[in-house]
Amino acid sequence: MRFELATEPTDASFCHCSICRRLSGSAFSAFAEIPAAGLRVVRGAEQVAACRVTERLTNRFCGTCGSPLFSEHSAFPGFVYVSLGALDDDRGIVPEYHQFTGSKAKWHRIGDDLPQFEEWPDA
Repeated sequence: MRFELATEPTDASFCHCSICRRLSGSAFSAFAEIPAAGLRVVRGAEQVAACRVTERLTNRFCGTCGSPLFSEHSAFPGFVYVSLGALDDDRGIVPEYHQFTGSKAKWHRIGDDLPQFEEWPDA
């Protein structure tokens, strides 16, 4: 399956919430927020599977290999959250902060100087 970003991200971050940790199988997830209209599946749309993770979060993943692709959160309609690891070319996208550090894995130490937010970033 192939997808492309037809627009630049409006945000990029590391998320340390328990849901992202579970979905990634790691200490955190790295993702970029883009307007939903800017994400185009160009090949293999039939391979994109969905899982409603919570009432507000739907995760899209490759139905063939299981790789996380992108997700939608009902609190942010009109946007999708693309897993940075799913991109063939990172386009220079660099996460700008860490969120949900209040629930990060106790065994993980954040080793950079990016801003940290215990929950959602301040508006």
